[in-house]
Amino acid sequence: ATCVAKQSEELGREKRVSRLSQSRRNERASHRSRVETEDPPSVFFFFEKGRETVSRPSNEMMLRKETRLALLAALLVAGVAAAGATEVGRMKLHRKPLSVERVKQGKVERAGHRATALFNPEHFGDGKYVEKITNFEDAQYYGEITLGTPPQKFTVVFDTGSSNLWVPSKTCPWYNIACKIHDQYNSENSSTYKKNGTEFAIQYGSGSLSGFLSVDECAVAGFDLQDQIFAEAVNEPGISFIAGRFDGILGLAFETIAVDGVVPPFYNMMAQYNIQPMFSVWFNRNASQGDDGGEIVFGDVDPNHFTGNHTFAPVTREAYWQFNVDSATLGTDLNFCDGGCPAIADTGTSLIAGPTKEVAKINKALGASDAIAVECKQYLGNYLPDLIAKVRNLSPMEVCQDVHLCDKFSFTAMSGTSAKLSASARKLLAPEAATGANGDSDICQLCQLVATFAENALASNATDQMVEEFIEHEVCDNLLPASGEGVVDCDKLDSMPNIDFVISGQTFTLTPDQYILKVGAAGQYECISGFMGIDLPPAAGPLWILGDVFLGAYHTIFDFENKRVGFAPAA
Repeated sequence: ATCVAKQSEELGREKRVSRLSQSRRNERASHRSRVETEDPPSVFFFFEKGRETVSRPSNEMMLRKETRLALLAALLVAGVAAAGATEVGRMKLHRKPLSVERVKQGKVERAGHRATALFNPEHFGDGKYVEKITNFEDAQYYGEITLGTPPQKFTVVFDTGSSNLWVPSKTCPWYNIACKIHDQYNSENSSTYKKNGTEFAIQYGSGSLSGFLSVDECAVAGFDLQDQIFAEAVNEPGISFIAGRFDGILGLAFETIAVDGVVPPFYNMMAQYNIQPMFSVWFNRNASQGDDGGEIVFGDVDPNHFTGNHTFAPVTREAYWQFNVDSATLGTDLNFCDGGCPAIADTGTSLIAGPTKEVAKINKALGASDAIAVECKQYLGNYLPDLIAKVRNLSPMEVCQDVHLCDKFSFTAMSGTSAKLSASARKLLAPEAATGANGDSDICQLCQLVATFAENALASNATDQMVEEFIEHEVCDNLLPASGEGVVDCDKLDSMPNIDFVISGQTFTLTPDQYILKVGAAGQYECISGFMGIDLPPAAGPLWILGDVFLGAYHTIFDFENKRVGFAPAA
């Protein structure tokens, strides 16, 4: 009887999973027909700034599980013994008439049980579907997964701004630095690997990536996902992936933006394990507790990490987790989302990103200087005194060769530089410098530019200090393109205003301590504005991206079933 019951239960579960999978396939097919032909790019940024294992059940948890199993076995034995004492083949059944009142009572009781399971810490699940997150300086949040048999470990960013899983490939070329300094997947070492080979390419906000698709088992947050399709990354251009503490990315956005139509891991979690179609995110903003950097709970909510109730906003487009912001203000003077604006909740973005013009207004109001300009002035400060001294006796090219910023075997002047200069800069350039033939590297051209500035200024009886200040301002503030990132004075945080986002009628406030990042070590810190300018392609933008700066302050529920996003103060 026990075997028959178990077989019946297994068959029932298979049918439920089959119906769920078919339903979701139909839903995806229907939705794809409505989605625009030009899909938006995946959104992923991190501010350039280690490792935690997948959570395991505690001894106490295992003991509780073993106790439950032992109790169940005892009840089964008792049931069999009791059945043996009665007449063989007969079991007395008791009928209780169904009524409207009983149906209503049942609904109320089930709702109560569900609320208890979701929001009572004492009844929170055993944590088998919880991914523990590592926090690196409040700028990168990542967790551990494995691929293949035996398992190969990787750290990945759980990114709600994209929908694909990828890790570096063992087949990447020797010159791919980002790949070579991270863990790489080796298909030859996995007995469960299946070849796919489809070409793969994805564009992120901080860089692009390409490779090919493969299939293998994937273990993540307590799940053992079968036949998970993922990408082996062969090319990872850009500094972003080199500087990243993580190996790859696991996308948690909707399937509609998955490259090559790949089924995302979260969809496989729902289909293969029949979990509640939702996940929740808590990020710890205390970087000193890096190993306890947060958690992602799949199919449930951990009530220990938020206070009050969640405010939900409906998803307005099933690509990213996109919703509407009613308004957003800096203090009482600047409304940078007047009349409402679209936004996404993106765990793969460190800062809050928005249209460049609006972010420039915010950073200006905060008294921020462009990050590139600040670095430029620090860089020039190391060379300018020596350069100014040398330019009195040498030509600009000879000066730059002498300080090893130009090739000594090259005697060409700057090429095409004048087209990039401001009007005031061009006045200072000698005609021959502005119209030279093919030039050298960008750093060599910049050096010649600075030396030419200095030469002309000194000829006009300017002092060394005046020359330094003018060059720093003209080159760093006016000539170089803006980075979109702002640096503020750490001593002025107390006088900065709060920032308020209004979502579904509820105000979500960020204080200066929350939207300003302190970056550094050993008592030396730099304060970075939590707002970064980014202009997305027309298919996706304009769009505000509420990244870790916002999500660290507010616990977030990504409700797939009801297509909504919920926020509550983090605890």
